[in-house]
Amino acid sequence: MERGQSQHYLSVKMMAKKKLLIIHQGALGDFILIFPAVIQLHRYFEGVDALCQSGLGKLAESLGVVRSWYPLESASVATLFSDTADPKIKSVLTSYENILLFTFSKRLEQNIRHLTSVPVCCIPPRPPEYVRQHLTEFVMENLVNCGLSIKTDGLGEEITLYNRRRKPKYPDQVLLHPGAGSIRKRWPISGFLEIAAMLETDGLKPEFIVGPAEEDLADILPHADQIVHVLSDLLDLVKLLKSAAGYIGNDSGVSHLAAFLGLPATVIFGPSDPDRWAPVGQNVAIVRTHLDCRSCFETAKTNCCDPQCLNKTTPQQVIRAFYRNMGSFKNRSFSAADKDKTDGDCWPSPMI
Repeated sequence: MERGQSQHYLSVKMMAKKKLLIIHQGALGDFILIFPAVIQLHRYFEGVDALCQSGLGKLAESLGVVRSWYPLESASVATLFSDTADPKIKSVLTSYENILLFTFSKRLEQNIRHLTSVPVCCIPPRPPEYVRQHLTEFVMENLVNCGLSIKTDGLGEEITLYNRRRKPKYPDQVLLHPGAGSIRKRWPISGFLEIAAMLETDGLKPEFIVGPAEEDLADILPHADQIVHVLSDLLDLVKLLKSAAGYIGNDSGVSHLAAFLGLPATVIFGPSDPDRWAPVGQNVAIVRTHLDCRSCFETAKTNCCDPQCLNKTTPQQVIRAFYRNMGSFKNRSFSAADKDKTDGDCWPSPMI
């Protein structure tokens, strides 16, 4: 080991009995993509806590990713963006030996540094748009640069332990999530309904998941004689995902959660870039039509008039990717044309 590496190793070892506070303002998918990094930080800190949205805090605590959490929605946290911070939030910040802050806000970073003398590692919530780097890899590199972690090849094994699945409670249940945080990332609902029909033909039981902000889907699906789970609590969602045999969905927070839990997940990408945002897990397949244009979700305000990145993806591509990911093609036969269309359009998600 070189001298510089040895010093870095010793500095990390010295953090073993310290506490770390992670401040994250993002939504479900972004938050789950930092889970691999948070899991690794448990090597170096006695306690890893989070200040985040309440629902996300409850989720992370229930999964053992963080020890405890503070609600981002509290009035005292809001004062971090003002000239005078509430003494309550100052007390929280000063009780930790290190702070990991995810933000683009220079004012928030400056206010936190002003309130406490502890080291603050500030990381942008995502890599620059022009960089085709996965978010989890980006975070891991920044943790090394901040001295909070050392580069390791053992992360995959740790994630495997978190992703280890038991036999599903309902081995014929396949969950479909046609929603997404942005309507721009939704594959047409007609495609999901066709997938459901294919699964039923194969003797499986497709069931749909919709969130509280997806009322339009909740209105359509019951009329199509589909079983629909309308969920607002993430812990209920975890319970449902753990009971199923497989999952198909768009690029969404629910898909990231399914992948993290180890559920065989087939995820349809459109205008967003899977090289940057693919769910991390042991059993993830990405479906995306190959086009000459680059992913535009982060660089354009709206999709183009004919978003071929979504519209050219066929149910046959998705169902083939699903069965490939499940390790079984059941009794479904695919024509040579179907195989030509799907080969190269499905690939495993990166296991960071």
